[in-house]
Parts: sequence; structure tokens; C-alpha cells
Amino acid sequence: MTRRDGTVDRMERQTVNVGRVTATAMPLCVLAVEVMMLMWERIIGTPLDPMYTLAKQTGGFVLLLLALCLSCSVLMFRYRVPSVTLMSQLVLTLMLSFWHADSILLVQLVAAFYAFMRTTGERRMYIGSLATTLAVTLATFMSWPASQFLGEWPGRILLLALAGAIALAHRGMVQARRATAAAGLEHRRAQTAVKQRDAAVRRSRIAGQLHDSVGHGLTTIIALSEGLSGKTGDPRVDEALKGINEIARESLADTRKAVRALTETDTTDEDPAEPGSRSMRSWDDIRPILAHARTLGIITIFTETGIRADDEPQADLCFDVTREAITNAIRHGRHVTHLNVSWNHQPNGVTVIVRNDGATGAAQAVAPDDGTGLAGLSRRVQDAGGTFAYGPVDGTEWQVKAVIPPTGNMTGKQPAERKIQP
Repeated sequence: MTRRDGTVDRMERQTVNVGRVTATAMPLCVLAVEVMMLMWERIIGTPLDPMYTLAKQTGGFVLLLLALCLSCSVLMFRYRVPSVTLMSQLVLTLMLSFWHADSILLVQLVAAFYAFMRTTGERRMYIGSLATTLAVTLATFMSWPASQFLGEWPGRILLLALAGAIALAHRGMVQARRATAAAGLEHRRAQTAVKQRDAAVRRSRIAGQLHDSVGHGLTTIIALSEGLSGKTGDPRVDEALKGINEIARESLADTRKAVRALTETDTTDEDPAEPGSRSMRSWDDIRPILAHARTLGIITIFTETGIRADDEPQADLCFDVTREAITNAIRHGRHVTHLNVSWNHQPNGVTVIVRNDGATGAAQAVAPDDGTGLAGLSRRVQDAGGTFAYGPVDGTEWQVKAVIPPTGNMTGKQPAERKIQP
């Protein structure tokens, strides 16, 4: 593996996930084959084979059988403890070389060496390869006469080298796949970071536009309404100017909160629409909204029943739904004269109903779903586990109805004032 600075990393240990069946099947197959070969040596073997003499003896046959069983048993753990498995095979090979019978463990030794080269770290790989070469050389020298040593030793070393090469090639392929997957993940993270940066730039631009244009316009409205207040000589006009001033101030405060939420999102992961990223509205914050509707000459009736829950997110969402419904009635309605708002507090949630007369539905029905207004509130209420519906009623009124469940953040309850305000 190559690091970004150009240097080559040391080969790290690689984990190989091998199922229990796979880990057990191979040693059992080897054991079965080796036992059959041992029986062949005992029954039909030729004196030219070094194991012939040992297999013909009862004690030697038992020794070889025990060595086979122990070697195959240890081989089952070749991927869990590769170093211990390889060292065990080397020790058994050296022990049997005293009786010139180490060739019976050659297959197990090759399998253990392959697993060792697949999984171990670089330093242990060098030490294990050197130890295996020396042990095999010594065992071959002890098992075979000097005249046959040069004919037997190269074959064993070549077999082990081939197993090691295959293991390293397989290991390299696995590391290459992992490196490709890591590079892909890093690329996706980089793309996500670019998108987040672009989104932050857009939010900052929007925040600047809100602050410069909307904020300046609302400030001008506040200054003009305060300058004309009490100078018109008409109490009705003064009352309207007072209402305009209050609405402009609240709108300016909301605009500043939105600007802060947009700029804070650049450095935090908070969602401006989530509780905790802005100040929560309380149950009584709806009263100025109702008062604004009354200043426009609309007969506004507010009815609240049940017991209020001390649940800030629920109160905040209830306020947003009610305010949006009232705002839509004023903005889109034609000849709106009556506005009825009701809150019914129940243990399973608050039922909010806002009804108004006038031809309101047509304008709202064709409004685009841009994620704001009633469409956005509908998703917020549904995400909270409630229900939301709006539309015409009896062909003469427009109704918005929502059931907002409790959020679980209740610390107490306070009774609602059951009143009807004309």
C-alpha cells in the first residue's frame, strides 16, 4: 500500500473470514487421505519408502496416526492463530524426521504456511518464512540420505514458495479491493463536503438578502408607522398604524431569527426547523396573531378547551399551524368576514381547527408545493405522528384541521382558559 506522501506502508495483518465448515472440511479431507496412505504403507508399502519400516511396526503406526490426528486438529485453527499453527506443524515435522517419516506432514505444512502468509504481518512473515525454510531444510537432511537430499529438498522448498506466492497474490487482490472501496468512500465524502459547502454558500447568500432587503423594508415600515402614529386625527387610522407597527416588528424579529438560523447552519448540523435550533413559541403567543386579524375588521373567535400540556415542541407546532392558517385566510381569502379558531387539548394530542368564510380554497389549491406553507406544515405534523388536512367545507368555508400528538417533553400541565373571544 502507498501512502499519499509516496512512501510504502508496511504490510498489515489481514483478517480472513473462513466459515466453520470450510475450516474443518479441509483438515478432515487431508486426514482421511493421509490415513489411507498410511494404511497403504503398512499393508502394501515397499521397503524403498522411508515410512515403510516405521509403518510396519505397531508402535510406529500408532505414532504416525497420532501425529496425523494432532497435525490436522491444529490445522483447523490456521486462520485464527496462524503463527501457532505453523510452528506446531514445524515441530511435528522435525519430530517425525527422526524416524524419516516427516513427508506424511508435508500437505499440512503447506496449508499452514499458506494461511500464515495470507494473514500475518510483515515482520512475522519474514521470521516465519525463514523459520520454515530452516526447519524444512533440517528435516529433509535428517530424513533423507545425503545422496538424495538435493533431489528432495528443492521440491519441498519450491512447493512452499508456490503456496506463499499464491497467498501473497490473493492477499494483494484483497487489499486492492479494499483500497478501491476506501478511495470510493473518500470520493463520496469529498462530494458530500462540496455539496455542503455549496449549500452553506447559498444559505449565506439568502441570509444576506433577507437581512439587506426584507430587514431594511420592515425597518422602514416600522419607522414610518411610528412617525405617523397619533398625527392622523383618525382613531381608526391610528389603530391600523399601531397594528402595522406590531406586525412589522414581529416580522422583523422572525426575519432576524431566520437569518441567524441560516448562518448558524453553516457551522453546525442543526436543522432550523428542528426544536432547539430556534426559540419555541408558547401557547399564548397566538393571541397577537388573533389581534392582528381583528384589526383588519375580521370577526375572530378563539375557543380553547381541555388542559394544556407543558410541551414546548407541541405548542410551537400548534402555533405554526394556526398562524399559517390565519395568514392564508387573510392573504388568499376574498370577502373574509369570520374566522373561527379552536384548540381542543386531549391526552392523545391537540386538535387544531381553523375555519373561515370567503372564497379561499381556489387560490390555495393552485399554490405550488415548494415545501413551505400548508404543504410544509403537513409534512411536519405527519413527521411528528399527527394528521393534517385542509380544504373546502360545505362549499362556503375553508378549513384547516390538524391533530398534533404530544412529543414526550412534558414536565407538567396547565389548564387552558375556556373562553370565546369575539
